[in-house]
Amino acid sequence: MEPSLAPATEPGTPRKAGSATGVPQRESARPTEPRAAARKPLTVGEVVGRIRGLITEAFPAPVWVEGQVSNCTYHSSGHIYFSLVDEQATDRFGQRLVLPCAFFRRANAKLKFRLEDGLKVLCLGEVTTYEARGQYQVIVLRVEPKGQGALQLAFEQLKKRLGAEGLFDEARKRPIPRLPERVAIITSPTGSAVHDMVARLRGQVHVVIVPAKVQGEGAAWEIAEAIRIANARRLAELLIVGRGGGSLEDLWAFNEEDVARAIAGSRIPVISAVGHQDDWTIADFVADARASTPTHAAQQIAEAWRQVVDDARRLADDLVTGMTADLDERSRHLESLARHLRVLHPMQMLRDYARRAQEAQDALVFFVRHSLERDEQLLQGLAGRLDALSPLAVLSRGYSITFRRPGRAIVTRAALLRPGDELETLLAEGRVVSAVREIHEAREVADGRAG
Repeated sequence: MEPSLAPATEPGTPRKAGSATGVPQRESARPTEPRAAARKPLTVGEVVGRIRGLITEAFPAPVWVEGQVSNCTYHSSGHIYFSLVDEQATDRFGQRLVLPCAFFRRANAKLKFRLEDGLKVLCLGEVTTYEARGQYQVIVLRVEPKGQGALQLAFEQLKKRLGAEGLFDEARKRPIPRLPERVAIITSPTGSAVHDMVARLRGQVHVVIVPAKVQGEGAAWEIAEAIRIANARRLAELLIVGRGGGSLEDLWAFNEEDVARAIAGSRIPVISAVGHQDDWTIADFVADARASTPTHAAQQIAEAWRQVVDDARRLADDLVTGMTADLDERSRHLESLARHLRVLHPMQMLRDYARRAQEAQDALVFFVRHSLERDEQLLQGLAGRLDALSPLAVLSRGYSITFRRPGRAIVTRAALLRPGDELETLLAEGRVVSAVREIHEAREVADGRAG
């Protein structure tokens, strides 16, 4: 045991009545120097024994002590060591009065909240001595927070710690399946809540009951283990974890850290449904969704399925109505066609088609004849114009065309020829091949005509 100790007064300092230690003190006379022959020293054991006796006599039974926690240490052995500090009283040196405390594992096993420096508490304990160091201390039997209940304080401490870790963040929460086919309910199999949930879900989804204690010793472990089993065996697409209403003590299993971490670690989405609408637990903050009551959780799922069924029925009714209307319209159309069919006899239709075909044929023959006559007249006109413009018609009037051989280039100027060049002359009838003997240019020919 290693308590944090600090003496309230110096050894040998006389205590006055009504001092801050809360122990009545007797005013002691100033000691006188005994004669040397009469002096007999006390052993350490005798001094310690007398002090133990005085403390046992002053505190024969456990007492409640109020103070502020300081130097709090959680030892690996499970023991908790701390000091209680009096915020008001001080010693003659102006130092605050400190009372060492030891809170052993067996006594603190059921402590719901965590002792922290600065926390104001009430401690029930036995005032005794720690003889190995010649100091006094309080062996704590029970601790309660001052100003609020122990469970409420534990709730706030765990909520703050898990919130700082991000377990309440919306970003990490899984979406709740809208239409789960398998739902696992983790609760007491004998409670009224499970019967209400099963009654509402019956006929809608397949329900798996994972039994667990929801109140008392070991309930938190059973709930957390049921969540882990449901995940390991993949029992459902959705978990509902909860119970009916009760006091804060009755619902406390859902405020335990083991349950909170099991919910946070679940791969299957979890709905927390604990107590009534005003009852909030740590499980509600960690879960992927919260229902105000277990019945409400089941009702939400059942309503979703009923809505789907209602929508399917409405769509089916709309489909039947639409198909009936379409069939009626088609029936009316068929009746109209039947009436037309009776009026239009096939032979009459054939005669009408034959008449229309004959009329089309006559129109086509007339059109073709008219087109041919028009084209013939146009062709004759073009032939006359072509004859008038034809070089052969010019030749028939005594003109000729002369070509230079062998290239058959038309000769238009005498200056382009040389004596000896071979010529070919095209007449109206026939051709003449000749050779150039003399060349007279255009100026010479003009002079000759003038002379």
